[in-house]
Amino acid sequence: MKKVVFIFLSAVLLCACEGPQGPQGPQGEGMNWKIVDLNNVGSQSSPWDYSNYSDNNYYFAKFDVPALTNFVFTDGNVNGYILLTENGQTIQHSLPYVLHKYEKDASGNPIYYTETVDFVYGVGWVQIEVRDSDFAYEDNAQIVPNQMSFRIVMTY
Repeated sequence: MKKVVFIFLSAVLLCACEGPQGPQGPQGEGMNWKIVDLNNVGSQSSPWDYSNYSDNNYYFAKFDVPALTNFVFTDGNVNGYILLTENGQTIQHSLPYVLHKYEKDASGNPIYYTETVDFVYGVGWVQIEVRDSDFAYEDNAQIVPNQMSFRIVMTY
């Protein structure tokens, strides 16, 4: 009988620990975000530029992004994504995106290379960069990137 009374009292004491509600806490800081889509990069309306540096050639497209303020740059987070189509559906892949590819040269021989798509940013701008490895083709052979679409997500 003592066990039953002990279990009953323990259950009542553990379940009945409710007091008056305390004061409401301070308003928390909400998270803000901004999404910027960069569509059809590499098209006539948004062409790729070529860096043409002697030691580091790459294609790039630079965009003004006014929402990327100094506050977002210093205290926020900026993520980049490439938008791809697979099986008829649009998917996102985080940047950098690395893809092993091949093209055929004028003689029909395959040229194997790695394409890396990445982005850099500063206050007010984002630059998409496409770099191809130059291990398998001559320096003067330029493989122009295809048209691509991107998403920049800023949280702050």
